[in-house]
Amino acid sequence: MGQLFRELMFLFKQSKSILIQLAVILLASLVGGAIVGSTFSFLVVAYNLSKNNIANAFILFVSLLLFSDSITPMFMNAAKSKDFIALLMGGFALVKYKNALNKSFFSYFWPYLLVALLGLVFVNSRLIGFQKLISYGLLLVVVPTYLVQIFQKPGAASFLRNLFFVFFVLYGFSILMSRISPGSYAYLGRFNGIHRNPNGVGIFSALLIMNLFLVRDLFPKLLTKKVFYSFVAVFLLAILLAASRNAMLSLGVFFLFRFIRVKFFVGFVLVLIIGSGYGLIMALVEQFAMAYNLTEEVRVDTLSYASGRIYIWDACWREIQNHFWIGHGFTYEEYSKWDQKYYAEIPMLIHNYGNIHSSYLTIWLNTGFLGLLSFLIGIIRLVFKGQKISVSIAPFFFGAVIIGIFESYMVASLNPYTWQLWFGLTLAAFIPSIKYRKPIAKLKVKEPEQEL
Repeated sequence: MGQLFRELMFLFKQSKSILIQLAVILLASLVGGAIVGSTFSFLVVAYNLSKNNIANAFILFVSLLLFSDSITPMFMNAAKSKDFIALLMGGFALVKYKNALNKSFFSYFWPYLLVALLGLVFVNSRLIGFQKLISYGLLLVVVPTYLVQIFQKPGAASFLRNLFFVFFVLYGFSILMSRISPGSYAYLGRFNGIHRNPNGVGIFSALLIMNLFLVRDLFPKLLTKKVFYSFVAVFLLAILLAASRNAMLSLGVFFLFRFIRVKFFVGFVLVLIIGSGYGLIMALVEQFAMAYNLTEEVRVDTLSYASGRIYIWDACWREIQNHFWIGHGFTYEEYSKWDQKYYAEIPMLIHNYGNIHSSYLTIWLNTGFLGLLSFLIGIIRLVFKGQKISVSIAPFFFGAVIIGIFESYMVASLNPYTWQLWFGLTLAAFIPSIKYRKPIAKLKVKEPEQEL
């Protein structure tokens, strides 16, 4: 236990600069409100970019995306300028790294972006749709480009350690606060942390755990076992406190597929089998929960209709038929109030407030079958590229796919979740091929570490 404490303190000292900057941003937000907090956020990120400290700028950016998912004013106000920061990060990458821009990653998704652009012809809010599409494209530039540049310079080891440690601290803090102030960090008995809902905790934690294992495959000596499993334990605890069934299912598939070292084709067949037996699986889960008095944790009362998702899926499928191939336009599901026409036919639909709770149905509704196909082909191509290196990339893909069945996180860009998808795919598909990459040294608390 003493050794673990020393290692965590070592990581704290490494990431102290970032934690202090985040604390200053939050303090400014708490004292000065949205204008002061968002201004400080922008200036702090801009300062790091001006010093060419892109590793810190990246961590601050994704931390602010987490804050933007909050309903707590202190966090929410700090992230009001996330759109401008995304433009700043994207502009910096296009100017600074125009010759070394990771165009190969972007090329996997330009067909999807093109279909989405064409679909704007059919949407009423074209300006909003175009702005959202730009932000989506920006994230596809920012995440892979910054990661590739970080791994081409000394300091990549510190970057990875700092990234995971910062979220370890933020989640540890929110779990502690949920015990002290349940009203602020919990919803109807379910832990919601910094996020606005418990499902957000589940999505974020599941993706982060899977990314931890991806990083461990590539750099086994990055973290000691005690530190690694401490990180995993905190995010697993968050999932359990949030009672996120989706996260539990996705992690179950991830760990199973990783254990049997599943490749894409075998995993695809297994997912089809699991999907076809969904009803039986839910029945077994219900019996297990009742037998072990876990009905509240598993929320057995909402299993049969997927917490209301089945109603919005029904309505969405009906609406898809009107523009099957090209879709209704980017962000159509968010701003058009399309679901209201189905209230009379599906009375329970009114409780969903337009949220489709499925990435694939949302992509299909917005960009049509062609958009959904081009999006999935881009991701699958990256999985094929990455599975030659990492045993976790195919399990990561299927774990992320399952989350996408029940949540629409893949559709939005400036949220705490989508960047993690691009992060994992970039790590597995591009980082191993970077030239001049030195082996990473084992974490040592008494000796200077060797960087990549």
